[in-house]
Amino acid sequence: MKRLCGTLFVLLICVAGVGFYRGWFSVSTHGTDAENHNVDVNLSVDTDKVKADAAAVKEKAVELTSEASSEPSKLGDQAKEKLKND
Repeated sequence: MKRLCGTLFVLLICVAGVGFYRGWFSVSTHGTDAENHNVDVNLSVDTDKVKADAAAVKEKAVELTSEASSEPSKLGDQAKEKLKND
């Protein structure tokens, strides 16, 4: 159980780090309230950026998998040609 919680925590930290780097999340503060000594902190999520990045990753994955699936057939064709020539 500890291992699962640790893995989930590391995964959460990685997603947060990538999210801040890619601009998915932003943190802002408002002025302090002098009477109560309170600071307002806001976390904003830009869902449009998240969706755009997810679509780009999906497109790249489809491109790479189609490229990878066509590569073995090309190699097989090359091997057949070589056997015919020998």
